[in-house]
Amino acid sequence: MNEAQIHLALNHAPLFLSAFGGVLLILGMTRKNNSFKQLSLYLLVLAAIFTVPVFLTGEGTEEMVENSPGINEAMIEQHEDMAKIALIVICISGAVALIGLLFKKNAGLSKLVFVSVLFLSFASFGTMAQTAHLGGLIRHSELQNATPTVSEGAENNKNVEGTNKNNNNDDDD
Repeated sequence: MNEAQIHLALNHAPLFLSAFGGVLLILGMTRKNNSFKQLSLYLLVLAAIFTVPVFLTGEGTEEMVENSPGINEAMIEQHEDMAKIALIVICISGAVALIGLLFKKNAGLSKLVFVSVLFLSFASFGTMAQTAHLGGLIRHSELQNATPTVSEGAENNKNVEGTNKNNNNDDDD
């Protein structure tokens, strides 16, 4: 198994573990179910652990695909930059979850940990989702065509504004 295969095989695990961990934490908090809350902390620690090999295999994966036809180097750089942010956020989330597991007997700290981890789990999910999206844009041209560029968006806005001006001028006559 090469780095690209490892990267692709594991890259969705942190995304879904952080989302499922956050949802499970909400259920645990609303139902006052300690088992759900503890399981959510384990899932978030696991999400952070899975992120490390995904991140570390990214560079090797880049080396394998960067000279392939249809690969946009700028897309790879955007994905890489977002991956660094996601790694930091999810590692902080995992560290806070681990603190919660280690100090679960401390009721005051547990409340703070659960609230913090709840927000961090969704921040982790959001940054991982954006990283995954940008990663998909590297290889999947069908996603690139569906995503308007900034210049296309600006051009579309100009056309709409011009249409509105023409419509407004017709009303004045």
